[in-house]
Amino acid sequence: MNPSRSDELEAMPEDGLSEEIRREFRASAEVTARWDRAHPTDVDGMLDWIDQLRAVFGDPPVDRRPWRGEDFRI
Repeated sequence: MNPSRSDELEAMPEDGLSEEIRREFRASAEVTARWDRAHPTDVDGMLDWIDQLRAVFGDPPVDRRPWRGEDFRI
C-alpha cells in the first residue's frame, strides 16, 4: 500500500533529522568546499567561459519581440 501524502509530510521532519541524512549533507558540503577551493571562480573566469562558449557555438539569436503577459524568463 502506498503511503498517503499526509503520512509522507509527517515523516519528512524525522527523515531530515536522521543522522544518516545529516551525514550525507555534511559529506556533500565537504565535497563542495573542496571543489570550490580547487576550482576558484571569479567574474573574469565566468566571462572567459562565456567567451569560450560563444567561440564554439556562436552568438545566440536575438529575439527582439516584446514580452507579453507575466512570463519574464531570460
